[in-house]
Amino acid sequence: MKEKEVVNARRINKMRFIVGIVICSLVIAITFTGVALNLVDYFNYSTPESGIHNLRMFTTISNIIAAIAAFLCLPFQIDGLRRDRYNLPSWIVLLMYVGATGAFLTFTCALTLISAVNGFVHAMFDNSNVFFHTINPILITLCFTLIISDTRIKFSRSFIPLIPIVIYMFIYFLMVFVLKTWRDHYQTDKFIPWPVSLILILSVSFGICQLLRFLHNLSNKNINQKIRDYYLKSSDFDFPKVSNAISHLASLESKFFHEGDDIYIPTDIIKILSDRFGADIVPLDILYDIYLEQYLISIGKKSA
Repeated sequence: MKEKEVVNARRINKMRFIVGIVICSLVIAITFTGVALNLVDYFNYSTPESGIHNLRMFTTISNIIAAIAAFLCLPFQIDGLRRDRYNLPSWIVLLMYVGATGAFLTFTCALTLISAVNGFVHAMFDNSNVFFHTINPILITLCFTLIISDTRIKFSRSFIPLIPIVIYMFIYFLMVFVLKTWRDHYQTDKFIPWPVSLILILSVSFGICQLLRFLHNLSNKNINQKIRDYYLKSSDFDFPKVSNAISHLASLESKFFHEGDDIYIPTDIIKILSDRFGADIVPLDILYDIYLEQYLISIGKKSA
């Protein structure tokens, strides 16, 4: 690969931070607006699920979970934009995974079942449906699969998004078919027996979990490869010795230091640069010390 063809991974990350901030802000705003309008029954649904009872809808719940995850992502994305890198806690990524799965399940049901019964326009664009059935699921899915894909998700964790779905299904069938205090607003027993509906919903949900996990991990692989290619091949790190390259990296990173920040040693990047200078073998511990020493020198000059 020619040097000019190497993608600048630092610029890619900066763009991801900006797009992530925009998408998360939109998800929060759209969810707040949609929930608020439904709580006051702005669209005059006049159904047992109107007003405060709208909070019993899985559509509403899944969008709220995704909005909470988006809200938690924002500080890390803003900090990432400021410092040119960020480490999003894995539990926030998993929470977004839960929200994305629920929202995508809503999108799938609206696109197929609800559209077949009530018409495509009503299912996807009528009143608050445009928020919770269309716009939000698309934004949340894009955010989870393309933006916050720094953490690889193992297969064992792909069952986590099913937990709130199973809990909701248990409560739903208890309230509808046992206590009979809710109506069957999802019509789970209208066309096929409800046990079949239960199995079908779980199967589709599991399929969505695996699809989103696959797309998320694929994005993770692509991003990591671009980062590795950049530090292995970019002319930005053409130095005679690995120690020079590490010092240069420390100087670059120190530009984003602000008073009160913790000093972070990018061990993953240092390991890649060590691979680049394979013939110039220096123990990683020494490279970490070189980075820290140059970083402290650089921020000292910056504050002087």
